[in-house]
Amino acid sequence: MNRRASTALIGRALVFSIVVLLAGNGKSGAQQSDIDAVKAAIAAYHAALGTLDVAKMDPLWAHDAAVMLVNPPDKSISVGWDPVKKNWEASFSRETELKVTQAEGPYIQVKGDVAWATGVANAAIKLKTGNAFTAPTVETDVFEKRGGAWLLVSHTASRLPK
Repeated sequence: MNRRASTALIGRALVFSIVVLLAGNGKSGAQQSDIDAVKAAIAAYHAALGTLDVAKMDPLWAHDAAVMLVNPPDKSISVGWDPVKKNWEASFSRETELKVTQAEGPYIQVKGDVAWATGVANAAIKLKTGNAFTAPTVETDVFEKRGGAWLLVSHTASRLPK
């Protein structure tokens, strides 16, 4: 499958996911508080990205062998906390500025101690080379509630299809 077809397929899957997520609007009070906590975790994550400091990301992630990360330029999936941390270190070493703002969503579902969120964010990036650009990205995050905190266990971001 070529890149264009893959991108189109991802776009259709995102639209389908959003429709499915929007269909479940009847939230209980307890579930709403979890949704609000996940929204806060996403906002904290975006704020931490803007610091370009892996130490700020540290408390937002679960630190085990099952966590996963895929960023837009990645050619493979980082699996496990050490590879995820190295991925962020490499990414931050190329950038001088990064500001991520939520453009659409997040659309959040909570089932027990697991939550997932999908949305579109705008990433304004300035590289050390001097190049600067804004990239709308599709983000999918999976969280687990551990010790009362919603921690990231998976983050996937890809450029929004044009």
